[in-house]
Amino acid sequence: MSTHRAVVSLIAAFSFCSAVPGGIAYAATTNDLYVAHTTASLVQNSGTENVTVYRNGSTSGAVSVLCTTANGTAISGRDFTAVSTTLHWASGESTPQVCSVPISDATPFSGPRTFTVELSDPTGITLSSSDKVTVTIFGNKGGGTVSVAAPTYTVSQSAGHATISVNRTGGSVGAAVVYYATANKTAIAGTDYTSEQGELSWANGDTAPKTFSIPVSNAKPFSGTKTLAIAIADGINVVLGSSTSAIVTIDGDATAATGTASLSWAPPTANTEGEPLPLSSLTGYHIFYGTSASALTKSVAVSGASTTSTEITGLTSGTWFFAVAADATDGTEGARSAVASATI
Repeated sequence: MSTHRAVVSLIAAFSFCSAVPGGIAYAATTNDLYVAHTTASLVQNSGTENVTVYRNGSTSGAVSVLCTTANGTAISGRDFTAVSTTLHWASGESTPQVCSVPISDATPFSGPRTFTVELSDPTGITLSSSDKVTVTIFGNKGGGTVSVAAPTYTVSQSAGHATISVNRTGGSVGAAVVYYATANKTAIAGTDYTSEQGELSWANGDTAPKTFSIPVSNAKPFSGTKTLAIAIADGINVVLGSSTSAIVTIDGDATAATGTASLSWAPPTANTEGEPLPLSSLTGYHIFYGTSASALTKSVAVSGASTTSTEITGLTSGTWFFAVAADATDGTEGARSAVASATI
């Protein structure tokens, strides 16, 4: 425990998304319709694949395009619902349109299956070379369940890092992936820890727990505890379990500093009406103090009218504020002095 002493003079005045987009982004340069990414992927139980179609260049005149699906290793009616729909833009309109494809998990499968979403038959406009999306569906049969191993973790600020474990249970068919990330709570990334995000992967048949580390910094030691959150999301070929997040508590390395404030003041010589105030009319003083100048919530009595100094001990680190008031023999208390401060 460290001890600090402050000297104060008181003047006695007394007055996370399930889809994983991919592919190379298309940079449109002419008047045409295009999709921004040529590949996309999602888990079988995600519900819907939404392909966004953009109108580029001039918006003069109404335009339209046909959006259709085509089988690959994924088959319509079994793995997804076939789509054949026309997207329309009115003259002057450039809002992106969405071609939605329902994904089915009625017949769970293992591994990846693919199909395509294609643009064709444009009216009033041309198509860019980026007119097709290859969609990969990752099956959720036998892939298992992924969960964070524990709801809470505790680490010392000087430990260097916190290690988080993630378990795959209930199945191991096919390769599996899950993504993770950190988020601030009372601990701040860049000051108390290093923000992390990434992926954990399992090979076919692998059920061994996977871990990732969060660097913890003691460059600025603190007292007490601080917390951050971690979460996993966007599982591929696995189902996320009920435990997808955890709280990490960092125990600070700094011991709370305490100190002493030495106070001194001058006795009042007159009352608030300006009349002389002899020491014989006083019994002592009250010192008021606290960590806010407007809320001096603590006090201590000092006996003796001629006493003009005292010490207050056990003050924690920070700035403290003080004022003094005289106690009269008739039981009344004078107005408080101006507030003084000291940093411990």
